[in-house]
Amino acid sequence: MELRRRLSQGLQFQTSYVYGNAMQTAFFSHRRGLFWQRDVGGEGDLTHSVKANIVYDLPFGQGRRFLSGAGPVMERIVGGWQVGFNTRIQSGQLVDVGGVRLVGWTADDAQKAFGLRFDDDARQIFMWPEDVITNTIRAWSHSPTSATGYSGAAPEGRYFAPANGPDCIEVADDLGECPGTVRSLVLTGPTFYQSDLRVSKQTRIVGRVNVEFAAEALNVFNHANFVPDGTVNSSTLADYLVTGVTGTNGSRVIQLVSRINW
Repeated sequence: MELRRRLSQGLQFQTSYVYGNAMQTAFFSHRRGLFWQRDVGGEGDLTHSVKANIVYDLPFGQGRRFLSGAGPVMERIVGGWQVGFNTRIQSGQLVDVGGVRLVGWTADDAQKAFGLRFDDDARQIFMWPEDVITNTIRAWSHSPTSATGYSGAAPEGRYFAPANGPDCIEVADDLGECPGTVRSLVLTGPTFYQSDLRVSKQTRIVGRVNVEFAAEALNVFNHANFVPDGTVNSSTLADYLVTGVTGTNGSRVIQLVSRINW
């Protein structure tokens, strides 16, 4: 869906909204039928996306609403100013953390807990609460010689566990035999948004020749869009760290532009 305004009275804009939901079938075994699941990372599999682009010529100077009778000197000061703004806001990246068992919580609980967590002391970023990571690491730390089956403390509370456990073994590669096992658990990461701002000034030199100066702030709000990490099957803490940034600019970039038009 798109809403557009052509240039009129110095204002033009274009906004759009896109809804996407891509599905695919997956084959696990002859014991069950095809399994429908979200096509995570596939084309069109972005639930919501809003984009906007606005350009406005400030109404000052000759032929404008204000100071329309400005002389040559005043026109070169107040005329030719333009402001441009564009932004993109969209649903977070989808991550499939299936193929594991949910212990002590549900899929809805996992979605609510899936979000950026900043550890300021260690200067690290995680997607899961500390207790989930701690107990998931314990659940994946196996030991065949230990009485509990774990190399350290036994997991407790809420966590992700391997599909196969001491109390249940998946007999086929399709999952779903053991309680709490999920074949596909698609979670939505943090919302993505990024905006750019541009302020420019055109000054006529002679005839149709003019000089233009502009200041552009890309990612003007200096918002970092981190790539969500859906790791739920490792016994190493480092594997749960969020390290990637997505988007055109991971931090604010300010650039100055000058050019001559004729």
